[in-house]
Amino acid sequence: MAQATNHRSGARRAAAGVVALGVAAACALAGSASAPASSEASRVVTITFNDSGKGRWSTTGDTDRGSMAMNYSWKGTAKFRVPTTALKNPSKAKFSVRGTGSLSGNWVGDFAGTQFGTASAGPYHCTYKGALVKTTVDAQLKNGPKKGKLQILLFARSYETGIYFFPTKGAGVTQDCANATGAGGPAHFSPAALFRDSFNVGGQLTTQTAIIDVPSTLLPRGNVKVTFPKEVGNVDSPLRPKLAWRNVGTLSLKAR
Repeated sequence: MAQATNHRSGARRAAAGVVALGVAAACALAGSASAPASSEASRVVTITFNDSGKGRWSTTGDTDRGSMAMNYSWKGTAKFRVPTTALKNPSKAKFSVRGTGSLSGNWVGDFAGTQFGTASAGPYHCTYKGALVKTTVDAQLKNGPKKGKLQILLFARSYETGIYFFPTKGAGVTQDCANATGAGGPAHFSPAALFRDSFNVGGQLTTQTAIIDVPSTLLPRGNVKVTFPKEVGNVDSPLRPKLAWRNVGTLSLKAR
């Protein structure tokens, strides 16, 4: 009986060891997608960003006639440890690495109009300003969904007041509103969403993630220029207010 008991205990320990090995292997595979293995040759790549854009929005309806204008700019850097194999042939390499970055933003915005037949009926007007507003982001660099493309993803960090890129209150930020309309921050092209107006891009919330597609020629030491963001459209239907928006930015990137 003792031998049978010892045999069963040994079997359980062996099974537990197999499970532990399986978990360790899964963790190793998960980690390999975000950073090169310690034995893999790699190099730290610093990518610099410099973006400037203009956002314009307007509405004409039965209850609201107004417009929003936002001029903005942001710049910063992000660092990634990239496998040298990917740097040798970035247009074909399959890789995904994580990093961190720091950004600084500036903006000037104006929101004005008149509401009709609502609890806040009457004219409204807000001005928004931000000067050298700092923020920290998480970042990811990987091969893009199309050949010859890379993707840079910037992830907003979580704070006590929410998840956002740039704060709309605090150091370097001022706003002045005639009444409650617009007092919660820029109604469009918000700094919190990295000055974008779309609710989501590629299934990712714009208040949390920015997806930037760039040519693979950015690596290993290149300069590229892309349009980011690019939001242009309008709605003209008798069943709803007329809307028009145009938000286009020019983003220059450099890898070193």
